[in-house]
Amino acid sequence: MAGLSQENPLKNVFNRRAIEDLSNRIAKVYPSFRKKEFLLSTLQDLESLGFIERSNHLRDRLFEFLPQDPEESIRILMESLGPELSNSEIAALEGFTVMSLCSFVSKFGQNNFDLSMKALYEMTKRFSAEGDLRTFLSVDYEKCMKLLHKWCGDPSHHVRRLVSEGTRPRLPLSGRIPRFQKDPTPVIELLDKLVNDESLYVRRSVANNINDIAKDNPKIAIATLKRWKKNPSEDVQWLVKHASRSLVKSGNSDLLEIFGVKSSISIKIQNFKISKLKFKLNEILTMDFEIESKEAKVENLVIDYVIHFMKANGKTKEKVFKLKNSNIKPKEKLQIQKKHKLIDTAGRTHYPGKHILELQINGKRYGRQEFEMI
Repeated sequence: MAGLSQENPLKNVFNRRAIEDLSNRIAKVYPSFRKKEFLLSTLQDLESLGFIERSNHLRDRLFEFLPQDPEESIRILMESLGPELSNSEIAALEGFTVMSLCSFVSKFGQNNFDLSMKALYEMTKRFSAEGDLRTFLSVDYEKCMKLLHKWCGDPSHHVRRLVSEGTRPRLPLSGRIPRFQKDPTPVIELLDKLVNDESLYVRRSVANNINDIAKDNPKIAIATLKRWKKNPSEDVQWLVKHASRSLVKSGNSDLLEIFGVKSSISIKIQNFKISKLKFKLNEILTMDFEIESKEAKVENLVIDYVIHFMKANGKTKEKVFKLKNSNIKPKEKLQIQKKHKLIDTAGRTHYPGKHILELQINGKRYGRQEFEMI
């Protein structure tokens, strides 16, 4: 299908052609499949549904038209899968129907642990199954974890990524895993096996997992990153940096020290100003300021800025934005300018009222400028 856009939203990956293709593959391995009735039932209400609703709708229609024995149905779905993705591929938009098959397994296959895990193992090689894997951590935790340790050495990077992504304590769109929020140690044991993975696809997932862990257990995350930072591999160094992004934005001094950044740096902020005091939506706020070093040697700087956005309820909520990393010599003065466009996004709406801008340098806050959205 064509690329996604506002005119062609994500929900359209579940379309007539994709569903017809799936039904044709099922009919080849299950001749009793009532394909025409299935298509009519599935397509008639599709247009009014959103993305997740379409996936669940397809899953439930499959349950209606496949054998009522979940074991038999799951085997049929496994046999109907298309070719595996290679280690150089990621799932194409046309493969999103496998998302519904994974959901089928997690909803209807909980009493068939071995078969269901085998199905997710095969399905994740066509489309990632991390959201549905989480169900089976609850079904049989010990057995599931034993299998995940085995999968850490699987030849397919799609399977190895399933381990790191499926155990994220705060996986987006899939809810949280309270067990791992309370104690992420079992997850760390898995990630230790994947930190040196040859695949960037896997390493990025490992970094995202640690970034999740840091939000509930920063000390454990920092201890892990400090240990991994000793690895000279450039790939691992990148992973450590990527995994640290939330901790860096929060100004965690223990984390910053891993990167040779002092939190107690002696600097002076001067001439901090913004371009004007009142802004309309889509206008650009320009900030200018000067950093003067009072240190006796060259120091590293992590320079961010923080905006306290007015919310609909009249309260403010802050957001930290990356500005730049730099170093500064003794007595040096750095002139900094940054432009920030005040636009609405999928996760942020600008409301009228007073907003606050602060600077954050090496984890500490400096200065304060107020402006108004009108």
